[in-house]
Amino acid sequence: MLVPGELVKFDSMKNFRYLSPLGSGGTGDAHLFKDETTDMLFAFKKYAPKNGNNSEDTYRRFVDEIKILFNISHNNIVRIFNYYLYPEAKTGYLQMEYVEGTALNEFEPGFGKVWEDVFKDVIYTFEYLEEKKILHRDIRPANILIDKNEDVKVIDFGFGKKLEFEEAGGESVFLNWPVTQWPHETQLEGIYNHQSEIYFIGKLFYNILRDKGYAKQFKFNYIIDKMIKLEPHERYTSFNDISQAISQGVISEIDFSRIEKETYKKFADALVDHIYYYNDKNEPINDIDYILNRLGSLIRSSSLETFIQNNSQLIRCFVKGSFGFNEKCDIMVQHVKDFYQLLVRLDPYKQKIVLDNIQTRLSSIAINITDDDLPF
Repeated sequence: MLVPGELVKFDSMKNFRYLSPLGSGGTGDAHLFKDETTDMLFAFKKYAPKNGNNSEDTYRRFVDEIKILFNISHNNIVRIFNYYLYPEAKTGYLQMEYVEGTALNEFEPGFGKVWEDVFKDVIYTFEYLEEKKILHRDIRPANILIDKNEDVKVIDFGFGKKLEFEEAGGESVFLNWPVTQWPHETQLEGIYNHQSEIYFIGKLFYNILRDKGYAKQFKFNYIIDKMIKLEPHERYTSFNDISQAISQGVISEIDFSRIEKETYKKFADALVDHIYYYNDKNEPINDIDYILNRLGSLIRSSSLETFIQNNSQLIRCFVKGSFGFNEKCDIMVQHVKDFYQLLVRLDPYKQKIVLDNIQTRLSSIAINITDDDLPF
């Protein structure tokens, strides 16, 4: 009988057939194997640092990579299936999704995605990492692959870092694609944070698009120009800001039907009109599953009402933190229900456009700086 807290070991053997090498990096080599039971292909990364750099710090980073990958789940991030650690030999293995693809700088658009689509996928992926407080810290073409379905796959978190709750960045070990100039916070202060990642992602696309002769017709040049500003205060503050810049105005284009636009507008107008101000800062919620769950619960509890009975519950579906709001019960439950049903029907790309447009409108609401921390 199992006892809570008891350590249980699964020592059953698995058989993998070796097929070929996949590549070599600073902290180890990757090889292709086939699972004899499932017939699935897997990439195995062996921790084996080069140049004798097998220190406690580099081994800890390998273990940190395992922790990072096991705590994230995103279609555009390489998936991890298992790990095998041998601390006594200071080595180990990562069993990962095998991505059959090409490096970002080798991608040539065919009949599927164009460069604008790839750019959006990369931004949305790093927006997810930002929400999870994860820094990649090794941004270069070889670590952003385009697979055979033309989907983006971000790989190699060997230099990644999971930030603590209140941590914004700080000094970091990082290995980036060579650029002629680093952003000022990195060059002058030794700081590497999500704004730094914005800079390096921007530089990555800037150089690739220029080398391929696609820079002039690229739709989001104005976004890249702001991403690569050397001064942090001139750059985007977050990947979410970039995501909103991408989506801004798209909802008024032909992607949405007239009824969908009207449903969005009725709901967005009601939501924004009932928030007076934010206390100290605007803290948006961007997790679509969380939003849908909260909206669904609110609709169920209001099913016998004509109007939403607590406006703050609706606002908290989209905003964290403290805010001032209009308590008048005049937001129609039907408008909230119509909006919820619209979101559920849309594909993920359109869901994100709708959410980004709402957050853009919410970001225009005033921020009230309180004096609570002052002694008198």
